[in-house]
Amino acid sequence: MPNTNCLHGMQCPTCQSIEPLAIEASITVRVYDEGTDDQLSSTEWDEDSYCDCCECQFVGTVKDL
Repeated sequence: MPNTNCLHGMQCPTCQSIEPLAIEASITVRVYDEGTDDQLSSTEWDEDSYCDCCECQFVGTVKDL
């Protein structure tokens, strides 16, 4: 079944897997010495963000998938 949400239209060009994908994303969190707490922003990435296929380890950017 094709992706219809966050990964809409994305598919690995090598193995044709549609998920999972590892994507470098930007997020703002509250940070303490003990770690993080409270997500303060949405998770965002763009077409130039690093992306790899967790199935075959294809490496590229979001626009490559």
